[in-house]
Amino acid sequence: MKPRRALGLVKRRGLARRALIELYLAGLDGRGLLLDELSSSLGLDEATCKALVAGLVEEGLVEHRGDVFVLGQKGRESIRVVMTGGVFDILHVGHLATLEAAKGLGDVLVVVVARDETVKRLKGREPLNREEDRLKLVSALKPVDKAILGDPEDFLKVVELIGPDVIALGYDQKHDEKELRRVLAERGLRADIVRLNIHVPGVKSSKILARLLREI
Repeated sequence: MKPRRALGLVKRRGLARRALIELYLAGLDGRGLLLDELSSSLGLDEATCKALVAGLVEEGLVEHRGDVFVLGQKGRESIRVVMTGGVFDILHVGHLATLEAAKGLGDVLVVVVARDETVKRLKGREPLNREEDRLKLVSALKPVDKAILGDPEDFLKVVELIGPDVIALGYDQKHDEKELRRVLAERGLRADIVRLNIHVPGVKSSKILARLLREI
């Protein structure tokens, strides 16, 4: 294969994966994407994007429904989705390192941000920052493709929505992997569970909060 043709093939495959990711993320909001929305997201002119999407439809990766395009089951199986979660009340470099490691496990990283009432129930205190603000901050981080709020009553509802291939746990998150696999199986959910051994010495939200309280 000639170098120029090989480069074009690699570029097309990269764009195709990006298109599948954009359609997956739109699907989390319960919608498809218009051609102009997808071309804007990919940075392509509409004619080039139309040709790209036509190929994805032909391969059975994408479906054309009315005016919009949606991710097909085959397309969903072509990307690896990673899910992680947390409170993210006081963002620090440890969070960033963990999210970067989680993103490295797949193509897409979806982060679940705990609701205010969940934080109060688990930690016995109100969060310093409201859930809407914590959601905005996490959404702005480079490794994060999408951040969504969790469900205060049933955390598995958001797992069902995301449908992750991998669930990444922080080194200090109090989840028992075996028990988590059991409850996932009860709901017909399957995902690899990975415990991330990412720890930045001396950096922990509770320690930062305690230091701030001492200085007030």
